[in-house]
Amino acid sequence: MYYPGQLKNENFRKLWISDLFLGFASNIEILIIPWVIITKTNSGLVLGIYGASRYFSTIFAPVFGGVIDGFNKKHTLILSRVYMLIHSLIFMVLSFQDILSVTNIVVISFFYGMAHNFDRISRESVTQIIISRQNLTNAAALISTTYDVSKIIAPLIGAAIYYEYGVTIAYILVGILYLLAVFMIFAVKINKIIKDKKSSIYNELVDGIKYLMNDRILISLMLFAALANLTTLTLTNAFLPFISKDMLNGDANLLAVLISFSAIGSLLGSILMTTGIFRDKPGKILIFFMIIWHALMIATSLFPVQTIMFVLLILFGSSTAISTILFSMLILTITEKNMIGKIMGIRQLAIFAFPIGLLCGGYMIDQIGIEFSIQAMGIFGLSIAILIGYKSKKLFSYKNN
Repeated sequence: MYYPGQLKNENFRKLWISDLFLGFASNIEILIIPWVIITKTNSGLVLGIYGASRYFSTIFAPVFGGVIDGFNKKHTLILSRVYMLIHSLIFMVLSFQDILSVTNIVVISFFYGMAHNFDRISRESVTQIIISRQNLTNAAALISTTYDVSKIIAPLIGAAIYYEYGVTIAYILVGILYLLAVFMIFAVKINKIIKDKKSSIYNELVDGIKYLMNDRILISLMLFAALANLTTLTLTNAFLPFISKDMLNGDANLLAVLISFSAIGSLLGSILMTTGIFRDKPGKILIFFMIIWHALMIATSLFPVQTIMFVLLILFGSSTAISTILFSMLILTITEKNMIGKIMGIRQLAIFAFPIGLLCGGYMIDQIGIEFSIQAMGIFGLSIAILIGYKSKKLFSYKNN
């Protein structure tokens, strides 16, 4: 059978299929749980607390990176995805017994967040092992495309099942998808296992920080990653449910459509990245799209019309995909193989800005409303993006040779 691009690599193909199942499962959850919280509390702050609980564990990411570097990356990836399966079964049981409270959701989601962090670092480490350096950009774009496809379809499926059958049935489907994701990882074969000599977790973290501080391009990338998590990425995770409910007077079905349009944009951006159009000067392009990304965020607060919102979300999603793929490609290209787990762990630490952004955004929604909250977050992020871009001369002039 003919497989296009990097899918010719059998091990990467199995990883890609696992990611496809994982993407469908997680994107169904992204639709269901926030809407359950909104219907129970109608509070932006509570929704922010839920989101923060999923990502607060990023503070442990550098430790995860050091741990992962000392083990078989396939085994750590299996471990994280097995826990995601257990997580879905817990939600299914609590829903079936009608005791799925907001408190339960927040507490359980914290541990899911730890597994998610562990999974992302493990997956990117596995990708670097089984894919050659010159093909990393296409591989990263393909993985992003896979997630975008699931993000288009899964919320629509989740909304339909949620309204027709309820949370319990929806989580039965989620559990099956996680199970299939685990099964496919078992089929991946990794003969080349990169291990450092045994060292303490503290020394692993210190080594990663020293390595990072000696590379100004990596420093710029980490600052941009932290900024994106603080500002732009809160739009689809904290603000979008309230855009659907308060700005457009919609329900969970409209929220699913809004998520899907954002994902369509991400898919288009990912496809564009597979062409290699931005390969030569990725640093300059990243700085440009960080500015555009924030400008589009601000624009979503100015036009409470469904058609215009759909167009803006497509453009916003495209900027999201291009920026995040460039992040991953630059880090994976610049970083030495024996340091990748440590650096990706520190990169995950930048995501610690995300729960802060979710809490701030949720609090602002309750205090000043959805429109002014988006504008405040967007204008702040735009200002900082311009400042970081101005100071990042090495990133701006970086060429991918």
